[in-house]
Amino acid sequence: MLNQYRKVLSVPGSRRLLATALVGRLPQGMSSLAILLLVRGTTHSYAAAGAAVGAYALACAVVAPLQGRLVDRFGRLRVLVPTAVGQAVVLTVLVVSARAHAGGGVLVVLSGLAGALVPPIAPTVRALLREILHDPDVRETAYALESVIQELVWITGPLLVAVIITATSTSVAILLLAVVCVGGTALFVRSPLARDRAAPESPHQRTAALASGQLQALLGPIALTGVGLGAIEVGLPSLALHAGSRSASGVLLALWSAGSLVGGLWYGSRSWRSSLAVRYRALLLLAIAFTAPLIAARSIPAGMVCSLLAGLMIAPLFSCQYALVGRTARPGTETETFTWVTAALVSGIAGGSAAGGAVIGSGGVAAPFVLSCLATALAATLAVGLRSRVEQPA
Repeated sequence: MLNQYRKVLSVPGSRRLLATALVGRLPQGMSSLAILLLVRGTTHSYAAAGAAVGAYALACAVVAPLQGRLVDRFGRLRVLVPTAVGQAVVLTVLVVSARAHAGGGVLVVLSGLAGALVPPIAPTVRALLREILHDPDVRETAYALESVIQELVWITGPLLVAVIITATSTSVAILLLAVVCVGGTALFVRSPLARDRAAPESPHQRTAALASGQLQALLGPIALTGVGLGAIEVGLPSLALHAGSRSASGVLLALWSAGSLVGGLWYGSRSWRSSLAVRYRALLLLAIAFTAPLIAARSIPAGMVCSLLAGLMIAPLFSCQYALVGRTARPGTETETFTWVTAALVSGIAGGSAAGGAVIGSGGVAAPFVLSCLATALAATLAVGLRSRVEQPA
């Protein structure tokens, strides 16, 4: 089972690359909760707090492709470090503004600006894995491991925020987030595999990655997958409240992420014979089957089991998705290609969260999970034509 992971971790520098990427991305897992609590505590308004978190996520999605193109053109060091420093400055201004009792509008704008300056470490790692790993099977295992790291970020980040706030305050949590952003990014760019190397400019660098018809074909299913995830993200806390336990919201979300982590470790440990496109459709259908039990869940024990089950296919889906996207990337546009995935996924999650919240009032606690299954089913339908378009390496 561990043989596939040994192949990835035996590549010189790969362990340091993945470890520093984990540290550098921790602020992504910390930011939403920290900003939510800071803005809520300052304005006493959940609407303003939600708007701030939404502005952060939306700005991150919108700006990601531009950041990716800049990385491909000017190198990792010249983009990652300035964005990390810029985000740290904006987060510091956010804390100062909150302490000065600035209005909700000011805090929402600052949160959006902080989101626009998230260092694009995740897409950079995926582009690097495509560059350094030439065996498709080993590369897909690396993508699975990278997906597991992403789940660790989402699990660890909120826990760190909770611990820091308990010991100090929300303002301190935001300031420490800024420090980790700069320090983690610095560690990442100093990793041997992440250092920029001189290379001749590719003619594709003058063309946006989105010009690839293969990438365009993938963005629809990716965005719809995000809609499904966003609906579940809203549905699980709603299920906990319906069952009479507000505190169980965090437990259900944590189990959902834990299921993804387990699924990712299982998926990456195998050597697959089926084609990527066929496997992607199968994983989407399995995701529907594993999410469907949540529709009938009404108690906390049932919700816990179903949350763990619903998470099992998330990391495998991401891993297969990244492998497919990697095949569409043209030379010189690798990082930008993966940032389009981030943009589509985050936009889908934002839309799914909004739609999931909207259908609860009329459809009840099961409605977000029905929406998730429908969105994923539509993604599987769109994925039918992928085999002929992205089966061959770019």
